[in-house]
Amino acid sequence: MSWFKRPSPKHPQEIRVPRVQFLGEQDGPTEQLLKDRLSEFFKRDRSVHAAYLARVDVGGQTSVALCLKTQFGPDRGLAEKIGAIFKTIFNAQVHLDIMFPSATQETELTKVCKPFFLAQEN
Repeated sequence: MSWFKRPSPKHPQEIRVPRVQFLGEQDGPTEQLLKDRLSEFFKRDRSVHAAYLARVDVGGQTSVALCLKTQFGPDRGLAEKIGAIFKTIFNAQVHLDIMFPSATQETELTKVCKPFFLAQEN
């Protein structure tokens, strides 16, 4: 599984994690603003098929991850564009984890979290 963290304001860093547990959807007024802006971007970008904002447990630490099912899999350029949108809403001290789940992981994810974006099939 590929996982991007944004430890600095410049570029996301790709890391690999052995296991992630999906805990549920992350939602609230600020998160809804982020979801709305990302949905608009995904409609234009067209490489994202589904997007989830989920609470996750990775190695005993709970965080929030943007989980993306994309046309081409992990994409650093996409992660950078998402980071630019994210930083218009959140301050520089907050980071966003971006995850590209496998099909098995997405099945686990959908049990506890609904997608906030689904691409329209043409």
